[in-house]
Amino acid sequence: MTKNAEFETDRFLLDTPHDLISIEKWQKTINLLAKLFDAPAGFLVQYTPSGFQVTIASEQDSNPYPAGVVIEPDANIFCRKIVETRTELYVSNASIDVCWDTNPEVRDDGFTSYLGVPVFWPDGEVFGTFCVMDYEETDYKDTYIELIHHLKDILEADLAMLGLYEQMQKLAITDPLSGINNRRGFLVLAEQRIKLAKRTESQLGLLYLDVDDFKLINDEHGHSVGDLVLQHIARVLKACVRQSDVIGRMGGDEFVALIVIDDDNDMDAIRSRILDGFSRQGDDFTLPIFSASIGGAKLELTTDFEAQLEAADKNMLLRKRGRA
Repeated sequence: MTKNAEFETDRFLLDTPHDLISIEKWQKTINLLAKLFDAPAGFLVQYTPSGFQVTIASEQDSNPYPAGVVIEPDANIFCRKIVETRTELYVSNASIDVCWDTNPEVRDDGFTSYLGVPVFWPDGEVFGTFCVMDYEETDYKDTYIELIHHLKDILEADLAMLGLYEQMQKLAITDPLSGINNRRGFLVLAEQRIKLAKRTESQLGLLYLDVDDFKLINDEHGHSVGDLVLQHIARVLKACVRQSDVIGRMGGDEFVALIVIDDDNDMDAIRSRILDGFSRQGDDFTLPIFSASIGGAKLELTTDFEAQLEAADKNMLLRKRGRA
């Protein structure tokens, strides 16, 4: 995977570098952590199904693990405990707790103390751990534990920025011509709206719109005028539905709206408002007179959404034929 490519959270960050992540800044944070705790080793460790990789290691001669080292996922190490419990772990003296007897960090490397906190991806999944280790028994006060939490916030802020960037790149949810959701954006937001409707027991309606004889508009008036018609449709849709409703351009001259309704009459009322809006061009006299066909139906929340979208499209075609 190349730099700035879509990031996969189940791959090691060191194998998929990204401009938005400053390894140098992270290195300074890990070095500072080890210095403030007067610890011989500090780490940022990433977990994936492949194992635990040391992403950043404090730059000290006393640190036995350099960056890039991978430990097996089933190894009985401190970081594994944090990933499993999703909470901080402080072991002041591992030598008096038999559960760490098979821990290679204790058995082979001689570490005695461990303090670590989980680091999360923006979606809530565990990225890994941020930790310090010592060869001697420790007695860290609450202020030190609070400190390590504050320092790991710096790392999570970078991960959040990376997550937002990748989400925007992946979704690319806006149609540049109309300024509303494109097909992908509509489907993603519609899925979230349906989940909310299930929780709140709301009713949703689905409208599917197609401009009548749009090809004729392009042929007679030019594609630039056709683009103005599409932009006008988007403005009308935004004006006729609630802010919480979801609208989108599915491609060409086809638009959709997922709306909250109380009953079937609401569907008819919104359909009428939309069609009325198409005839009200305001000061824009450059648009030709046009009409549209709008199909739709009440949404069944437990039925496949894509199938209902296709059914709404067919309903729109029936209405179009009925007007021909």
